[in-house]
Amino acid sequence: MTRIIAGTKTEFSIDPAILALLPAQGCVELQRDAAGKVHHFHTHPVDEILVIIKGALKFEWEGGERICRPGDTILLPAGTLHQSEALDEAIYAIATRPPAVNPTGG
Repeated sequence: MTRIIAGTKTEFSIDPAILALLPAQGCVELQRDAAGKVHHFHTHPVDEILVIIKGALKFEWEGGERICRPGDTILLPAGTLHQSEALDEAIYAIATRPPAVNPTGG
């Protein structure tokens, strides 16, 4: 059954870094991973931008590895092979965008 609960919270605050991820129309996903959660090596057909909000992620990609913590931003081009592991409870924002198109075709 659909219900609408009258608002009691009237002030909201969203970090400007998260607001900057919002496309003109669309959404930003919040992800929570329990400690030890692994997203095994994979790719995406779209660019991703991740902003770490809480916890720590061990992030690996072809040619690199880094422990990412709150405030870090990961710019992940489409097609990049990558993997992450939550070292403790991790919360991060993910925005996806179609890959940039090169107008010269090159």
